[in-house]
Amino acid sequence: MLENSPYPAGLKSKDGIFAFANKAYRDLVNAPSDIAGLTDRDLPCDTAQFASEFVRQDIHALTEKKIVTTIDVHKYAHGFDAYTFEKRPVIINDEPWGIQFSATNLRKLVNLASFAEIMALNSTQTSFSTIKPERMQLTPSQEIVLFWLLRGRQTKQIAHLIHRTPKAVEKQIANLIARFSDIGVTNRASLIEYARCNGWLSVIPEQLFKTPASIIV
Repeated sequence: MLENSPYPAGLKSKDGIFAFANKAYRDLVNAPSDIAGLTDRDLPCDTAQFASEFVRQDIHALTEKKIVTTIDVHKYAHGFDAYTFEKRPVIINDEPWGIQFSATNLRKLVNLASFAEIMALNSTQTSFSTIKPERMQLTPSQEIVLFWLLRGRQTKQIAHLIHRTPKAVEKQIANLIARFSDIGVTNRASLIEYARCNGWLSVIPEQLFKTPASIIV
């Protein structure tokens, strides 16, 4: 089933050793057809530098016995791009064996409801707005801060993710509140609520594609 999937997918042991990866994934990371027995560190792709982080994410999914979703931004075989990876624990005879993974390209997500379901962090909503964001021009810094705010990140976490100071992040949040003030936004909570209900979960900042990363969302 994974082999025929148009999406990059495969299986890894809990130690990060590939048991299988379909052609879509092998093409993505420029891997050989005989990928079984290799690790990410062995692949001729920039993802190799994140091999240890991938193992930590997999162990987290197995320990918590839950699906983990990540945003992965790397220079893949076709160039710099961003994907969401869903990592599903594989349990055999009540013992954690490894991870089944599949990936979706962020740029190709056109259904806003699907995007929100994949990307929203700890959301209790059961449906999502499919309204396109109104044509309000934000700066690149404002877009990336809003992106992470909508995924539950706090000021210090955002600062770490975008390599800025917490003070700089707070300034951008204040700028966002002021930018949306004409439509009733008065604080961080109302900013997040308004943005969630008006399609901003679907906006992928170009700045996201500039720094390699692998982040659990």
